[in-house]
Amino acid sequence: MPTAKVSLSLTEADLAFLDAEALEGRYPSRSAAVHDAVRLLRESRLADAYAEAYAEGHDDEWDTAIGDGLASA
Repeated sequence: MPTAKVSLSLTEADLAFLDAEALEGRYPSRSAAVHDAVRLLRESRLADAYAEAYAEGHDDEWDTAIGDGLASA
């Protein structure tokens, strides 16, 4: 996947946290840590969307799905 350089404004505390994550070997770089943070945010939004759909009463539709994710007839 292509990447693009961006400029971010972070607090000193946030920058220190990213540096610590990299120094402790959790991530190879600040960029990798930020990339993972964005991925986690994207996943949490998806989970929120699923929860919202379920809460809106779409559970009957969910019940028609079979194990492979396809709707059963």
